[in-house]
Amino acid sequence: MKKKKKIIISNRLPIQIERKKEKLIIKPSAGGLATGLNSAFETDAILWVGWPGIVPKDEEEQEKIIELLKPMNLLPVFLSKDEIRNFYEGYSNEVLWPICHYQPSYIHFDPEYWSTYVAVNKKFCEAALSIDQLSDFIWVQDYQLMLLPQLLRSENQELNVGYFHHIPFPSEELFMNIPQRKELVEGLLGADLIGFHTFADSQNFLNACKKILHVSSGHNQLKYKDRHIFIESFPMGIDFQKFVEVSTEPKVQAVATQFRSHFPDQKIIISVDRLDYSKGILERLRAYLTFLQKYPEWHAKVVLYMLIVPSRDKVSQYKKLKDEINRTVSEINSIYGNLSWTPVLYFYKSLPFEELVALYVASDICMITSTRDGMNLVSKEYIASKTLSKGVLILSEFAGASKELVDGLIINPFNRMETADSIYMALTMAPEEIQERADSNMQIIKKFNVQHWVQLFTNRLAETKAIQRDEWARRISDKVFNSISERYSKSSNRLFFLDYDGTLVKFQNHAQKATPSTLLYNLLDNIISDPLNTLVIISGRSQESLSSWFDGRSYYLVAEHGIWSNFPNFSWSYKKGLALHWMPEVKKLMEKLADQTPGAFVEVKPYSLAWHYRKVELGLGELKATELKEVLNPMLNEYGLQLLDGNAVIEVKNTEVNKGKAALEIAGHIKPDFMLAIGDDITDEDLFRYLPQSTISIKVGSNKSAAKYYLDEQEDVLQFLDQLIIK
Repeated sequence: MKKKKKIIISNRLPIQIERKKEKLIIKPSAGGLATGLNSAFETDAILWVGWPGIVPKDEEEQEKIIELLKPMNLLPVFLSKDEIRNFYEGYSNEVLWPICHYQPSYIHFDPEYWSTYVAVNKKFCEAALSIDQLSDFIWVQDYQLMLLPQLLRSENQELNVGYFHHIPFPSEELFMNIPQRKELVEGLLGADLIGFHTFADSQNFLNACKKILHVSSGHNQLKYKDRHIFIESFPMGIDFQKFVEVSTEPKVQAVATQFRSHFPDQKIIISVDRLDYSKGILERLRAYLTFLQKYPEWHAKVVLYMLIVPSRDKVSQYKKLKDEINRTVSEINSIYGNLSWTPVLYFYKSLPFEELVALYVASDICMITSTRDGMNLVSKEYIASKTLSKGVLILSEFAGASKELVDGLIINPFNRMETADSIYMALTMAPEEIQERADSNMQIIKKFNVQHWVQLFTNRLAETKAIQRDEWARRISDKVFNSISERYSKSSNRLFFLDYDGTLVKFQNHAQKATPSTLLYNLLDNIISDPLNTLVIISGRSQESLSSWFDGRSYYLVAEHGIWSNFPNFSWSYKKGLALHWMPEVKKLMEKLADQTPGAFVEVKPYSLAWHYRKVELGLGELKATELKEVLNPMLNEYGLQLLDGNAVIEVKNTEVNKGKAALEIAGHIKPDFMLAIGDDITDEDLFRYLPQSTISIKVGSNKSAAKYYLDEQEDVLQFLDQLIIK
């Protein structure tokens, strides 16, 4: 039996292929992702799917590439020049990249871009599904493949799929600008676990899902198409040990010493970036210019050494950016430079790994001014390389790394004066403070290295799948239904407890519109037409509402969570002796908040108060509900109250009354041999907890519950009951 593979799918394979004299030369990539994954797993445990970075000349060369990559556990997905242009350069980098980096003015929509993006994602899906080996999991990497998780899921529901978004995820208002926003979000929700570098990015994605798909969500999860999907942050690290080891090698130290010898009396500020408008390169230069203007005593004592790695310089925005960088560097050097001092040294090239580390070792300050960055690993590479010497990190608050490396000098790159002052602070910082800040940051990146990142994500993916399996075990399958049906048919004294809103009827924005339908009346009448059945509708609704709908029918009613009941003689009575002195104060608080929240209103019941926010703008309602709970919490113990956090409603009532106590009292009189309880929200948890273990308890929705089973939707309740009572 073949061992299960861990399948990684990314836009590019972790190799570079070059043609030299008709020969194909394959070199491994030095990228952080490839290094991390290879160091976290056994080499033969991974099978990597991706574009090999080359367009074959013919079918013969294509087959040759496939055979060369097979021993390396690499499966190539070949793309044509048109596909590369429209999928990668087009939709990925002219639509998704600018949106995710908060540059909507750089977006260029083209229908062909989208159609190619879809086609290429399908091509990657076909390649992954062609693997004739069971997978432990499939881990999809980054924004070029946002449709892939759902494409895989639609082919095989049992797959264990993770996705990681390596760039920022924008606010939902910005993401809504994309015409294909729904398709992209649904594409990602094919994954079981979706990862981002920062908590803010994960929340932006959750907000987009709520806005676009109108799904409910918790702080790190949502329910979509019968599956719980987890959305969490996993800040990516670097191969810490590799940088430590290389930076301490004698030959690297020698290169660093030689580099420093060119600047004997100067402090060296380095920056390392790919050519991109999100890196804040112009903002850095302008801040440096401001620094030179404000602090003339530092003239000839400092140099900004900028290394910019070539990237997409054929794209118009990048060409313009490169030209603007050239002009700004020339301007600074012409104003302040002289024969013995060049303020800015700018190199447009990439360096071999050892030389880059030597540059880190030699410098005094590393300056990162990204205007938006998913993580920015340069900041972590710099710190890891400074084991034998210490340096100061100036880090943009808009880089994901700033959420971890809080002991760097965190700056707003758009604030030139603040950034200029930070340069001065870094240059004049006491050695003890430099050491303290560096050590603190070093501890963070040492612990949260790339291997740790891989392990965290893959462990959480396994946990997510286990949670989903537990949910499916609680779901009422055909087997479970048949078991319940058999118990039903063998019993002679049956008792039904059914909640109303969200269980027997759908929720409505206007509560008074949630009236019983003819279909519901017929179903309830069919239940009680069997003399062995007793039916109780148990609800938070007022006595007046239930009475207007159901009085005169042969089933019992419990209103306001047990305060009112028409059991046992169909005549309404209420629970006497309940304290009401708390109501004016709570009502005043609720009304005050309702006045501040368009769409919210207070429902005054004889013995409870409910603050409804179903009609409030998404997000605002939840925020104000949280505020209300914080205000009410100190009063709960003082007055002996219970706060019920229901579906878009906050209700307050006496602790002496709940659905569970009311149901238990009725069950004590009926003494059934078959008991069924169905409800949908927090108020029904008392019902599930108080009733005996033998009760068949069912929650509407798969959220954590004391109920034994669950049904997905409200409509499923009616279908379940209808099938159960069929004779």
